[in-house]
Parts: sequence; C-alpha cells; structure tokens
Amino acid sequence: MTSIFAHRGYHVDRPENSVSAVAAARDIGADGVEIDVRLTADKHLIVNHDRSINGHVIAATGLSELSARTAVAQLVDVIEAAGEMRINVEIKSTHSAPYNVAVARAVSELLDESPASSRCLVSSFSLAICDEVRRVAPERKVGWLVQRRPAQFVLDQVARSHLTSAHFPFSRVNPSVAQRAARLGVELHAWTPNLRRDINRMLELEVDAVITDDVVLALELRAECGRATER
Repeated sequence: MTSIFAHRGYHVDRPENSVSAVAAARDIGADGVEIDVRLTADKHLIVNHDRSINGHVIAATGLSELSARTAVAQLVDVIEAAGEMRINVEIKSTHSAPYNVAVARAVSELLDESPASSRCLVSSFSLAICDEVRRVAPERKVGWLVQRRPAQFVLDQVARSHLTSAHFPFSRVNPSVAQRAARLGVELHAWTPNLRRDINRMLELEVDAVITDDVVLALELRAECGRATER
C-alpha cells in the first residue's frame, strides 16, 4: 500500500517545517512526514527549507542568532512531535563539501541515538551526502532525490550504491519507471502530487510513497482505491 507523507508537515494553517505542522500531520493520520534539515554554524540541526532565515545564512550563523526573531524548530523536537509516524529527513546540501560531510554525519549520529531511528529515512539531492550517510550508518534507509536526471540512470545508480529509494517529481513517474524500480528492488517515492488526478495516478502505479501538501485528499483517495480493490 502506498504510504502518504506530509510534505514539510501539514501546513495548511501552520508554518511549514514547524513542530506544530508535524504534530498536525500526525493528528490527521499521515503515515509519515517529510522535513528539510540544515546544520547551523554551532552544529545544531534545524528544520528549515531555505538556506537563510531573516537574511542570515544558516550554515554561517549560530542557533541563538537565528532564533532571535523567529521560532526555529530543531530536528530533535520535530522527531518527538512525529510520534509513531515515519520521518523522511531531507538533508539540504551546500556547495561546501566539508559542510555536506558534517551535516550527513550529524544527522546520522542524532538518528542513531533516537528511539525513532528505525522509522527514519534520510534523503538528499546530493549523492555525496547519501553515500556518506550510508557509509557511517550502513543500516540506515537512504533515498536519492532527483529532478531532471534520466530515470534509468538514477534507478541504476541507487541500486549500485545500495541506497533504499529513488525520489522523483511525480511528473517523472510512469509505468516504465515503476516497473524498472520494482525489478531493481528500489523503492519509488513521488513528490509532490497535490491534485486529485495526479495523486490517483501515483496510487494506480503503486509507488511506495506519495509526498504531498494535500494529505487529507491523498488519504481519502487511497481509502477509495482500497475499497475499489476489495469489490
């Protein structure tokens, strides 16, 4: 059955990537939540999509300065708010190789020490980050996020690198991609279908996970799909 993940939490009336958005996703019954993680200059893991907060580049700024005027969610608090949901921890990369190694190791260490470790998947657009996470945490589920790379190349690379999943924009997922992923034993995660027709198409293709902003609709459509299968 396709899992439904809340993209940056359930943020209809809450800030995305916030503790409250993650808790809301849990409360409405999402199977999981996808969040974005960055490392501050003083080595705190915070949950934020953009590279800066209030004009301050996260990688070059300490936590106290970043949170002086804006509530900043830390990864450890978001994990707690997720309850029993699965968590897709997307590590945001920079052009700095040392930073990318540092954030990959920091996330791995935190997750290895967390009671939620077995429910966590790490993903990134950076294959180097994926490889580093897998190197320091061989049992960790790891997914490669891609946008425009050829699907066959991506799936083959994921299989060769012993990663867990390939994460494509939903528009890139078609029957041939789904079939090749199944043959290779690679999980297929589709982001971010939000319209009824697009979510339904992903459900019909039986992707492993849909990462969506409209969690309520996705859950309803999955339930309808299940009832149709039973008839």
